[in-house]
Amino acid sequence: MKKSLFLFACLLVSCFAHAQITITAADMPVNNDTLRYSTASPASGATINLQQTGANTVWNCSTLSPIAQGLDQYKSALSVNPIYALTIATTAYGYKIADTLNLGGALPLPVTITDVYTFFSKKTNPARFVAEAFAAKISGLSTPINYSDEDEWYFFPLSFNRLDSSTYKLSLNLPTLGALDQNGKRKTSVDGWGTIVTPYATNPVNCLRIRSEINEIDTFTFNGMKFGFPRNSVDYKWLANGEHYPLLWITTNKTGTTETIASIRYRDTYRVITSVEKVANAVQEIKAYPNPASTSISLAIPSSWINYEVRIFNQQGAVVATYHNQETLPIQALASGCYFVQVQAGSEIAFAKFQK
Repeated sequence: MKKSLFLFACLLVSCFAHAQITITAADMPVNNDTLRYSTASPASGATINLQQTGANTVWNCSTLSPIAQGLDQYKSALSVNPIYALTIATTAYGYKIADTLNLGGALPLPVTITDVYTFFSKKTNPARFVAEAFAAKISGLSTPINYSDEDEWYFFPLSFNRLDSSTYKLSLNLPTLGALDQNGKRKTSVDGWGTIVTPYATNPVNCLRIRSEINEIDTFTFNGMKFGFPRNSVDYKWLANGEHYPLLWITTNKTGTTETIASIRYRDTYRVITSVEKVANAVQEIKAYPNPASTSISLAIPSSWINYEVRIFNQQGAVVATYHNQETLPIQALASGCYFVQVQAGSEIAFAKFQK
């Protein structure tokens, strides 16, 4: 009898060791959290199969190697800047997402956006974790802005096979120039559960995998003209109970049905980084010539770019032409007007403008 009870206990422990978990608001960051993470080269994502998911999945990501570290320090709007507390709710808290905001390689505007924060809140009815405000210094002026339609990152409780969909909107005035409007839709699915191993979680940890597909259009009103640019990306997050930060967070850029890894970060402790690897994700302007043009344009593509995608946008943000690894682009079929060219090679982005 004792032997049977012992075997039953072992089986019970084994079941709980690999059980499905549920993520709630208690597993989200809180005010005054300081959460350390490491970043890995996007190229190291080749060892991770993003299609591997489902029930009782084992994700072994122990070979990831850090190339840099960072800290997300969550603070109230008041503690970041008293001016922000005049607009942003006292219950909101956030972290600095960027020292300088590069407007996605969209337009080289003569305005600086620095010390950029996103502020979050835990809401009820329904239970959810939302991004509710944005704040930054715009050309030196402290500017807090609430989302007119909050960005719901998660609805709770998160459990396997949960599906959610939501929209968001943020409008940002650019002094003397115009405005930037962000309109987006987020589709989130809990598409897997199991265990994960990382350089931080060296023993298997029960987790859920969350996939969020974000389709956003950034519209710039600029010198009396409007330019709209779509941004399509996917966030993959492996969440565990009590961590307040994803054990692994991979972001991809999505073009059609093709996804390219743009960033990899994972929860970590302090480490001394002994090697430095270049992470190429800067946005740069390239030349399109002749400009104006009537029949074709040529692009000054960086010589190191071997595999790249080219998209031409009209002023309404619609893609009017796409090319692959092509420097000279025919434009005879395009209507007269101003156009924007986006070139992407992995995580590197370049842009050009031309007039027909």
